[in-house]
Amino acid sequence: MKLIPHLSRVDAAVTVPASKSYSVRALLLGAMAEGTTNVTNCLDADDTRYTVEALRTLGFDISGSVRTGVTIGERLSMSANEVPVFVGNAGTLMRFLTGWLAFTPGRFLLHGEERMHERPIGDLVDVLLGIGAEVEYAGREGYPPLRMRGKRMRGGFDVEIAADTSSQFASALMLGGATVPAGITLHLRSVASAPYIAITADILRAFGAAVEQDGSTIRVRASKLRRDEYRVEGDYSSASYWIAAAAATGGVMRIAGLEEQSAQGDARFLAIAAEMGCGVEWRDGVCIVRGGESLRGGTFDCNATPDIVPTLAAIAPLATSPVEIVNVANLRVKESDRLATVTAELKKLGATVEERTDSLRIEPGWNAGPVTIETHNDHRIAMSFAIAGLARGNVTIAGEQVVSKSYPRFWKTLDEVIAAS
Repeated sequence: MKLIPHLSRVDAAVTVPASKSYSVRALLLGAMAEGTTNVTNCLDADDTRYTVEALRTLGFDISGSVRTGVTIGERLSMSANEVPVFVGNAGTLMRFLTGWLAFTPGRFLLHGEERMHERPIGDLVDVLLGIGAEVEYAGREGYPPLRMRGKRMRGGFDVEIAADTSSQFASALMLGGATVPAGITLHLRSVASAPYIAITADILRAFGAAVEQDGSTIRVRASKLRRDEYRVEGDYSSASYWIAAAAATGGVMRIAGLEEQSAQGDARFLAIAAEMGCGVEWRDGVCIVRGGESLRGGTFDCNATPDIVPTLAAIAPLATSPVEIVNVANLRVKESDRLATVTAELKKLGATVEERTDSLRIEPGWNAGPVTIETHNDHRIAMSFAIAGLARGNVTIAGEQVVSKSYPRFWKTLDEVIAAS
């Protein structure tokens, strides 16, 4: 249990951890690439540790650590038996391994925690089956765990996929397609979280792939994937909590470690903060966010940026007019059903919330009584409601250790922010 003290005004500096999205992609591409790749400034969190262990299980030569830098060499061993690969609750890793291992010789069982087996993967599997991959469900149809028999394929695939449930399906095919000689062409019928596809394209290019996008069509070709060293950039999803802290308390946060020009969609949270009345400026590579005297409400389409929705929702009751978060049906298949869990926990704070099929409407105001927030095993619920607790007071977070999934130092950093303010 973590008690969050009321803080009248933040005034602190933080350095954000590395991007989870870039870290997982970089580690996998290091394995896909020829030669040896050293991935530095990698996020030290559960999802990246699962990724490193998965690569080790698959037989890759791994040295170093996520703290000091991970060096990924060639695949040294290949078992004739089925290799069980555990991914925890890392949805990104599950989807990306599915796309890549379809074209990697071997027999694999991809499995994870109970919640991972409740997150749909059928659209991706259907595409892979359509191009000759050997994949079968080891449990419920449409969901992990998956049995796969990977094999070398020439590629030249031309496929259509709906990525409205998860952009990770498209990214998985892009990564897998980059390992086959003739590549892959994707036609996207619909997309959720489109910026994550841009991240995949960005890092594929950094490793030598040719990626072209023309509207909803993406072509990936890779004559040779290679990168001796790759440094991961800072994470805007993690930065969103400190941006929100400034907005919620009318304070100042100086945030280091971010790239001002980034493919990360969650960088949009800076623009949302500005729309709600915050000041945002960059000075010597540091992003400075100043909260205004009050927060303005509004309507925000977060289809492309689902990970910032809990953060925005948690501070929405502080706005002077309603906040509507729309076009986010994809939040129902995250680590928790985030539309339901955000609604439930906001109501504990005394907020008035209308939960719809694909949106939330949050009215101004909450009460002051003591509450305990349940995280629902969702790291973003824990961190978002901790920021709400700074502004409201009387908030305790239960199951606070769940932040280890993406931001293990969050509580230590929060304590430092409180002490500095």
